[in-house]
Amino acid sequence: RAAMTVPSCSQVWKVLKKVVSSREFVIPLIAGIFSGSMAALLHFLDSIMEYNFISRLVPDQVVFNVFVVFGGLVAGFRTAHALSRYTDAACYMHKLNACWFDSASTLIAFCRNSKAPREEITKFEQTLVRLVSILSALCLDGLQKRNPATVGHRFEVLGADDLDDNTQAQIFDAEHKVECVFQMVQQIVVDNMETKVLSIAPPILSRSFQELGAGLLTYHEAKKLACVPFPRHYLIFTLFILVCEALFVPWMMAIYTRGVWSAFFFTFCGVFLLWFLNFVATALDNPFTKAARTLEAGKVQSELNRHLEQMLVQAHAPAPFCCFPMDSIPSKESEQSDAVVKRGSFGTWQKGGAARSSMRRRTSAQDSETQSRTESMNSAANTQAPEVPHLQGQWQPMGPDAVGGQTRSTGPGAADGPSAASAKTGAPP
Repeated sequence: RAAMTVPSCSQVWKVLKKVVSSREFVIPLIAGIFSGSMAALLHFLDSIMEYNFISRLVPDQVVFNVFVVFGGLVAGFRTAHALSRYTDAACYMHKLNACWFDSASTLIAFCRNSKAPREEITKFEQTLVRLVSILSALCLDGLQKRNPATVGHRFEVLGADDLDDNTQAQIFDAEHKVECVFQMVQQIVVDNMETKVLSIAPPILSRSFQELGAGLLTYHEAKKLACVPFPRHYLIFTLFILVCEALFVPWMMAIYTRGVWSAFFFTFCGVFLLWFLNFVATALDNPFTKAARTLEAGKVQSELNRHLEQMLVQAHAPAPFCCFPMDSIPSKESEQSDAVVKRGSFGTWQKGGAARSSMRRRTSAQDSETQSRTESMNSAANTQAPEVPHLQGQWQPMGPDAVGGQTRSTGPGAADGPSAASAKTGAPP
């Protein structure tokens, strides 16, 4: 069970300091203080000084209620639209990360059976990883859509200086850098097909091109959040409603409150909250920017770099295999023995019905439920005779019981057999 991390006082103070010093907080604070001071002054002149002029100027209470509700609906719609853009931006950013890693991982895996010289394979893998890292950084930087004077996210890349001078010059001089690096990735893939570094079948190799295309398509879909702002006419209309609300609310609060401080407090809260919601929504208009203080694009880029580094380490590592003793495989005569079945992770098929379980690592309640479900499936299979296997198993992640790089199985029946690495039985033997 993952431990919950409680932020320290210094972290909370740092976040509060950033929020208080932001433009989204300062402008609503000024508007709230102005409206609250205006309400306190009006209440002082009307009630304490007994001029009694407000009741002759303000409209009926129904008009006030309708106006406040309308202003709240406008601010609520603006906030809902901003949150929708924020969630879409987070989805696109992580989808980009997954597409780049998937395409790079697929191409690296295709090199395992290559007959090309080792130097050519290593050169292709190192170049591919650097280009993918640069491609991801350029995509995230392009989504910021920032001016040169503004400060944006900083993205680290893997070994950009290791590329040849011609490649670096092409990237720096390109007008559309993302498309330029994308074309470079496709070109080195095609060139290494000719040199037999990628000797995989073309239909299988096309998967890498599909993932690369999906990544570029996701990037252009995310650009609509960076390049297509919220309609300017609606922004002006929303700001006009908020200004009218900041000027109109103090007159009503001066009548319906019983003191100077209460008039100031209630007016300040109402005006500040609506203005704060609107300016937060304005900041989320492009969630990829650093000024929005929402998405950590730099951390996503660093995470992709760590994934690529790990992928290079595992590129030519030995393939995983099962250490299950083959002499413990149940035969036809002993397949009814629960002791033999519990020991192994080798599933057997039962013709004309559902297959038996290959791993019985469950609690007693789960065992009884599984048995009843298997019996019902067997009875249904005897009447309909479908030949569909139903292999049951449970994956046990690496934990403190791991010994020698293998994970010891836990649960009922785990101690009945030799120590074997737990594996998920997902296919027939």
